[in-house]
Amino acid sequence: MATRLATTDADLLLGDAGRSRSRHSCSLALVSRDQPWDIDRVMEFVDARLADAPRFRQRIRKVPFGLARAVWVDDPEFDLSFHVRRSALPAPGGMRQLADLVARLVDRPLEADRPLWELYLIEGVEDGRLAILTKTHHVLLGGPNAIDLAQVLTAEYQASTEDAEVATWTPMPSPGDGVLVLDALMTIVSDPFELVRRSTRMVKAIERTTRGLAGAASFAILRSSGGLTEMFRTEHSRGSRVGLASFPLPVAREIARQHGCKVNDVVLAVLCGALRSWILSSGHPLTTADILRVIVPMAVTAESDSGDEQGDVMSAEIASALIAMPVGEPNPRMRLAQIARETATQRHQREAVGAKSLARLSGFAPPTLHALGSRAAIMLPSDSYDLVVTNAPGPQHEMFWDDGQLKEVYPVPALLDGQALAVSMSSYLGTVYCGFTSDRQALPDVEEIGELISSALEELSGIAS
Repeated sequence: MATRLATTDADLLLGDAGRSRSRHSCSLALVSRDQPWDIDRVMEFVDARLADAPRFRQRIRKVPFGLARAVWVDDPEFDLSFHVRRSALPAPGGMRQLADLVARLVDRPLEADRPLWELYLIEGVEDGRLAILTKTHHVLLGGPNAIDLAQVLTAEYQASTEDAEVATWTPMPSPGDGVLVLDALMTIVSDPFELVRRSTRMVKAIERTTRGLAGAASFAILRSSGGLTEMFRTEHSRGSRVGLASFPLPVAREIARQHGCKVNDVVLAVLCGALRSWILSSGHPLTTADILRVIVPMAVTAESDSGDEQGDVMSAEIASALIAMPVGEPNPRMRLAQIARETATQRHQREAVGAKSLARLSGFAPPTLHALGSRAAIMLPSDSYDLVVTNAPGPQHEMFWDDGQLKEVYPVPALLDGQALAVSMSSYLGTVYCGFTSDRQALPDVEEIGELISSALEELSGIAS
């Protein structure tokens, strides 16, 4: 029998969410290979890797008359060439041109009657590298075995020709409408409230009530001031902009060591400094008391003796926290101390987020953790925060995409409804990679925030003692 969507996954599909940029997460990888890329080999590689993630060959099928939640069924017309697409930059394409192309691809809607993912092979990037953009709908991240497409396609070993050999996939027959209706009626008999939950209006009302009750005690106490909230919100989506940046992880580790805090605290302080500089350059005055309310669904691990969380992704958990980011504080030392104090005093509600998946596939885990963080943020009251920031630890050893070396990897965060900016950060091979997604109309100069990251890190390095 087909697998029914969980209630939380069904909620993600309300309002034609397949067409919304707020419901899918993206990852941008830069890969190098000694020989030119062969598109046929790439297709064979992707086809072979999907054998470990059967959900990516399934589509969502609605139950007649809306009697029950939709179900997952194998797509009998699955066409890999539809999902794996080629694009190119005028060579040699730089990072700014690549980010502009990624922004356009992020805004393209996913086809609701097909498996909800896409992969773009982008050629023409400088230094002969291949850029790979993956786009995964959040509904694919439901359940203990869920995993992001980017993680499916990366590995700790270099693929060989033999690795691409896989048995021909045969879709399981999809149940007929009569079977789905009968199963739905049996569900209603065993669970009389199922029909109530299927009411879109009721689902939304319950969702709003639940969010309001959950957020009343812990979220309402923080309020941004000085019109900062309006800078980071938008009522009407008008397309996306993408910014990319990076900074060395060892520098952040050294700052954390000297100040007795966590690397995550330093990473957030770097972002805080960049946002402060950007706000001031936009002509918005700041007072020392000004803050941004930031939801940080951090992917954290059990700490080592050094207090460095940027290590073992196998033990990662999501720990959502609401922190007051002190963008009004002019002293970088004080900003770091305030952020460290905020994160240390948070009572995280930890939730295991796919340990089975992380153990089953040893690929690059941060994309999965970022997507799960965005899923968690969607369920919070949208007026209780100004910005969503996800920070995921990644491996510090070399990873591979097919037989190519994974050189750089940038998270491209989902821009949630009403938000003008989203930020994601991942560490890999000694570097912290930052991705910024903004609303094109509300925040058109998002790349300037990325450009300010380096100066913010230098500012923190200068106060290290």
